[in-house]
Amino acid sequence: MYQLTHHQAQNIVDKMMKDIPYNINIMDQAGTIIGSGNKERIGTLHHGAVEAIKQKKIVEITTDEKLVKKGINLPIELNGYIVGVVGISGEIEETRPFGNLVKSAVILLIEQSIAIEKENAKNNLKQQFFSLVADADTVYTNELIEQALTYGIYLKKPSIVTYVEFPHGIPGNAAVDLPAFKLSNHLLCLILQEADQRQSLENQIRELNPDALISFSEMNDTIHEGLRQAKSALQVLKGVITNEKTICYSQCAFIADMSMLYKNNRRLEQLTHLLENNDELIKTLQVYLSCNLNANETARQLIIHRNTLNYRLNRIYKMTGKNPHHIMELVELIFMLIHRVK
Repeated sequence: MYQLTHHQAQNIVDKMMKDIPYNINIMDQAGTIIGSGNKERIGTLHHGAVEAIKQKKIVEITTDEKLVKKGINLPIELNGYIVGVVGISGEIEETRPFGNLVKSAVILLIEQSIAIEKENAKNNLKQQFFSLVADADTVYTNELIEQALTYGIYLKKPSIVTYVEFPHGIPGNAAVDLPAFKLSNHLLCLILQEADQRQSLENQIRELNPDALISFSEMNDTIHEGLRQAKSALQVLKGVITNEKTICYSQCAFIADMSMLYKNNRRLEQLTHLLENNDELIKTLQVYLSCNLNANETARQLIIHRNTLNYRLNRIYKMTGKNPHHIMELVELIFMLIHRVK
């Protein structure tokens, strides 16, 4: 049998009393007040509610007594069980017309609360499953394989993991016909188990938001490995590549793996700090790399003079000690760009 909580009852009372000009009490299945406009009465036994539960019908109190106030008390029934009582304090003739209205509204609010609780429990279970398959030490037991099927995932089959980052938050209509897990308000993780689903998924995402960033892992036997690849590829995309919105791990596997190895490197941390908050130089370096070090094309895309580009590259050199014109030092700058992506 469903049990009302104090938090639920008080929320319902607070909502109802915005529209009803009388004090409202909500009692649990034992008749104890668990929500009230008069906070001092919470925790006390309401004898009118006890009678309403006992008789399974509306009980009207015509005079004020020591432990109860005059008013009307209506049992709240869900699925054939009385889960509580709602009481409206006041003159009977005045409160009676509100009785069924308030009772119906309370039942509706309880049902909404139950639905939210079920949805939260469902989401928590889904998140627990995702945490398991994201763990490198997780063994694909028969139980886990069965659980995965409820989310449309066949763990015995290889999969492609996709990260999608929406710049303004995940759209409310972002439902796709693929297993999906919300990692944050901006980041969505999807599991593909057919290689030919990739283009279709990208088209769907582009319809939702043309500026969304998408990274695809390779086809892997474990979801954990796919997650690692998709995450590292997304960092490369965000850190280095400015003229693309989609990346595949296979396009940047070496640099993605190396950047993960050096993610806690103190030298990179120091290098990142040197260019911190200097968006103009960061952007210049990103476009320079995207243009394959072609100075003329970089200047054209940035809409600046070639001399201005050289000035900015020299400033990067002076600030970091790393020369963008020297390949070995440029590599460090590349890792710096990736490292600054959180």
